[in-house]
Amino acid sequence: MEKTPKVSTHHAHHDETIYEVTLGETVDGFKLVEQMVESEVSILYRVTHPDHPLAMVMKVPKLHKKLPPSTYSGFESEIRILSGVKGPYTPKFIASGDMAECPYLVMEYIEGKVLLQAVTEVPLPAERVADLIAPVCKAVHELHRQNVIHLDLRPANIRNREDGTAVIIDFGSAHHTNLPDMYEDAHEDAPHSVAYMAPEQVHHIRTDSRSDIYAIGIMLYQMATAKLPFGQKNIFSVKRRLRSAPLPPRAINAGVPPWLQEIIYTCMEIYPDTRDATAQKVASMLSHPHMVALRKRSYDNSPASLLIKARRWIRSLGADIPQHSRLHPAERLTTAPHVLVALDLGHASLALKDAIRDVVRQYSQMQRQTFFTCLVILEENDNTDSEDPELIRKDESPRHVQAQVELRHWFKLLDLPQSQVNFQIHYGDPAEEIIEYASHHLVDQIILGARGSGTLHRLLGSVSQKVLAYAPCTVTVVKTRKDVAHQKQGS
Repeated sequence: MEKTPKVSTHHAHHDETIYEVTLGETVDGFKLVEQMVESEVSILYRVTHPDHPLAMVMKVPKLHKKLPPSTYSGFESEIRILSGVKGPYTPKFIASGDMAECPYLVMEYIEGKVLLQAVTEVPLPAERVADLIAPVCKAVHELHRQNVIHLDLRPANIRNREDGTAVIIDFGSAHHTNLPDMYEDAHEDAPHSVAYMAPEQVHHIRTDSRSDIYAIGIMLYQMATAKLPFGQKNIFSVKRRLRSAPLPPRAINAGVPPWLQEIIYTCMEIYPDTRDATAQKVASMLSHPHMVALRKRSYDNSPASLLIKARRWIRSLGADIPQHSRLHPAERLTTAPHVLVALDLGHASLALKDAIRDVVRQYSQMQRQTFFTCLVILEENDNTDSEDPELIRKDESPRHVQAQVELRHWFKLLDLPQSQVNFQIHYGDPAEEIIEYASHHLVDQIILGARGSGTLHRLLGSVSQKVLAYAPCTVTVVKTRKDVAHQKQGS
């Protein structure tokens, strides 16, 4: 029999009692069939509903008087955030109850716990660590695109869809920068795991999306070393992250490559301004280790000396963490965009190649933190891939090797640091490969040249037309007056 949530009001004492659902009840058509997880602040139930075929869970806040007001504030904040975010990187919002009568939240249930399982198998090889965390970075990037800062990222709050897509759950600590912060109103700290919190969170700063970058760094450290970077979760481990870097991962696990250690260190910088600006950039580095600019610290394999520790501590005394981020998360993404430069080596004229390079140069000067992927698509019949020494001696090396050399030579004139450029050679249909790469790697802008005209062009449509129609981001198509004039003469 369905229970109807009601408010029992005792006017004599001006006290209102909110209805709290329990196992076995049916509320608003949702039947609570199994208790799954119970935490200090809430209970999760598996629920069913005749109108909803999805696997679902209902989250119900505990309403005991001993719990702080933030419990209720956080639950309301979670409903607001989850009901507003879009995309596959968060559970689908189904329904919620009246906060004044019967508070509950029903959402899609995601079964996969790949990251949580991986924690039981650490330390893991660097390639496996990258494969696990790169999808998490993409999910975080999409949250930031929607101005949501999670502020409690950890393996327990990551799920995976069947296709491997990372899904972020539990938004009870999160902050949407376009909405009032419930924890500021409640004058309390949001609940979060101390082990994964950023230094600025110690100072009660909840407005900087780079706090999530720091948490990503801790997860990378944990996966690579089987240890948390600051030891046990206590007041001493919290204070340490304000003053010093953790023990080098390579001092714990000699198998950690320098590129991974450098990514970890960059994510875990004490001050947000010195971390990577976006989770998208971290994902790109994990997927393309050769882009990582190595430094002396990348190779460290022993604890810092007492002198170095003392210097760091003294330096930290004079530095302040900004008390408020000047940028919304989505605004920060525009300061470090990922630009895909699709170059047609075989068909583009020299003038068009120069014009594309000029556009890239202008973009790099306007956006200093931009990182570029240069993509060349070769036709399938170009894939000779010969390893014959005699052919190589005759300069008949595989087409993809020739393309790499030509591509790097073309880009070298831009004089950009290694960490800002990634080179990719793919085989297949140019338009499809460009669109697929842009979608998979969360590209912000595509720059490509317009192909010439001709019968095949008219019948099948140009690559640029297809990319313009289906790409998930801004597309800039470059043409030159010389090429346009040549096309008119040839038509």
